[in-house]
Amino acid sequence: MHIEQLTLTQFRGAKELPLVLHDRMNVFVGMNGAGKSSLLDASAILLSWLINRIKTSSASGRPISEVDIQNGSGYASLLIKLGNYAKSYEWSLVKYRKGRHQDEKSSLQELSELAAVLKKRFSACDGVVNLPLFVYYPVNRAVLDIPLRIREKHRFDVLSAYDDALTGGSNFKTFFEWFREREDLENENRKYSDQLVKPDEYQFPDPQLEAVRHALAMFMPEFGGLTVRRNPLRMEVEKNGQRLTVNQLSDGEKCMMALVGDLARRLAIINPIRDNPLDGEGVILIDEIDLHLHPKWQRMIVTKLGEVFPNCQFLVSTHSPHVMTHVQPESLFLLSMTSNVGMLCERPSASYGKTVERILEDLMGLVTTRPDAVNEALKQIFQQIDAGHLDQARAAIAQLQHRIGDDPELSKAAVLVKRKELIGK
Repeated sequence: MHIEQLTLTQFRGAKELPLVLHDRMNVFVGMNGAGKSSLLDASAILLSWLINRIKTSSASGRPISEVDIQNGSGYASLLIKLGNYAKSYEWSLVKYRKGRHQDEKSSLQELSELAAVLKKRFSACDGVVNLPLFVYYPVNRAVLDIPLRIREKHRFDVLSAYDDALTGGSNFKTFFEWFREREDLENENRKYSDQLVKPDEYQFPDPQLEAVRHALAMFMPEFGGLTVRRNPLRMEVEKNGQRLTVNQLSDGEKCMMALVGDLARRLAIINPIRDNPLDGEGVILIDEIDLHLHPKWQRMIVTKLGEVFPNCQFLVSTHSPHVMTHVQPESLFLLSMTSNVGMLCERPSASYGKTVERILEDLMGLVTTRPDAVNEALKQIFQQIDAGHLDQARAAIAQLQHRIGDDPELSKAAVLVKRKELIGK
């Protein structure tokens, strides 16, 4: 199941923006304020109606807020077309400013049809059924709440995979509590699995925990042995042979563990009868996928998402050229904001395999990747050489070399000075 089409009309900075999406990877790129988060928020709003109607037939989802209506416009609308490989389902939401005449109306009939199909499948199998996952990881996922104690009981049935899925994102508190409960069950099953006539009643190792462990091992191979300890209550992990509490990890490590762990957890819960829960279907929204990540991890994150979660569609935003160079052009959306038509989207002719410098200059609009002062100094040196001011150029080369060290452009300038001098003789 995946989003085939998304249309924003007079929603925030988008006057009229239709997008046809790739069924697996979609990467949104642009300057701050270009509309990347708006596309993800719009998707989350629309999908929240489906999640809530799977739970309760007549439930509503997140509404479009009046502040989301474009300045100077009387209304905003969002449209989504969701495909499940057999049929496409389309629905739309409309929000008017107070007091405005309402010509357009929300269209939710096909939304209700799709929710009914999934709800019927769930009910017919007494809740033991694979369902698609929809989850949003916003920028505030960087705030990780790792509790020292568990104050309340949680339900972890199939539909709990949807809890806070489009609002809370990677909640480490819920992940911690879920992990502890599953690990307690796994430890209990370990005691009895060898003594039972029907060993399937007590599964060891726990299949849901195994899915999470496998996903984390794929993304973070230097980590292992994730477990919950008591007295005091804490979550520990082994990193390169050293035991650490999760709170001792860096922000980047915690962000990666929280995102991958939460996504694998939700897929494991919502795919109880799939041999490999990580093969489950879903639409995954991630804002600033490079958040807190070292360039080494930025380089692998998109590729790993596709490998570990092969049947999920991803909509992600980024500012990182290290991410973009690993994305095929059909999956890349270059966003910009204009004063006359609002949000625009362009598609590059090439992106995959380009150097970071080429990505920055060709796709992200940088004139140069050097500091402006250095770039201007180099420009003046070559102008001096062209004008025949060789003594000035030689002095400028020496001065700049003292500031930045050896550089191919300075070497080129020095060679040109020598050639000019030979020609002059």
